[in-house]
Parts: sequence; C-alpha cells; structure tokens
Amino acid sequence: MKKLFILFMCLYGSHLVADVVDIKADHFYANDINHEAYFEGNAKIKQGSNEFNASKITVFFNDKKKAEKYIAKGDVKFDLIENGIHYVGETNIVTYSPKNSEYFFEGNVILQDLSNNRVIRAESISLDLKTGLADIKGNSTQPVHFRFEIEDRK
Repeated sequence: MKKLFILFMCLYGSHLVADVVDIKADHFYANDINHEAYFEGNAKIKQGSNEFNASKITVFFNDKKKAEKYIAKGDVKFDLIENGIHYVGETNIVTYSPKNSEYFFEGNVILQDLSNNRVIRAESISLDLKTGLADIKGNSTQPVHFRFEIEDRK
C-alpha cells in the first residue's frame, strides 16, 4: 500500500499545482480510467498553509494528469488562508477547483473569517476568489446568519 501511494504521488503529485499537495488517509485507491483518486478514513489534504480534514477526499484529474477538482466529504474541517484572509470552519462537503480558485461549501456551513472577525452560518457558501464574489444560501429551517463588527461612530 505504501509503495502504491508513493507511486501515485510521483505520477500525479508533480502535476497538481505549483505548491506541493500532501494527502494522508487510512485507505487509498485510484481509478485510472476515470482519472480519479480516493482517500478514505481520516483523510487530510494540505497545500501550503491550507488544510482540509474529512472522512473522504476525492481528487479528479484531467487527461494531462493535473488536478481539476478536489471534493472533501464527511465532517469536513478546514483552515484556509486565501488572498490574505484566514478562514476556519466546518461543513459536510467542500468542493475546490484550483484552476478557477473556487470553493463551494455545502451542508451546515460554519465559516469564520478570522482576519475580519466575521462568522457566517449557512446551508451553502460559494466563494470565487478570482472575482471576489460570494453566494451564501440558507433554507427555511436554517437562514443565513452573518455576524460581524462595525466601527464605532464618534
């Protein structure tokens, strides 16, 4: 198993992105036909200072063996620094598209912006880091809850 993981990282690791991507899990398997790799059980992915912990992480590759998308599922905890903003939180599922710099968090999302002292609770949050756009949705039982500080008026 260890040799298979090392082979996988040698074949795919250099093609992922500019930073080194480090993935650990209890179990690894790959589907070369579908260009997918699966990491299950205590899965942890780290790239630079960004980190996701989940029950399962799936990596989707294009024909050139470059990572196009990552999906972390099951009790996901994350710690991200993007564009100088430090985010931590938890959710059920996170989808990340490195080419587009897009994150999609879904299912009981708690996103803390530590840099600006803000907390967002929602059903889903879509962040496009290239454009700076965010789309935050609640539902009938859990509306969007946004908490932040304002400067004192004097």
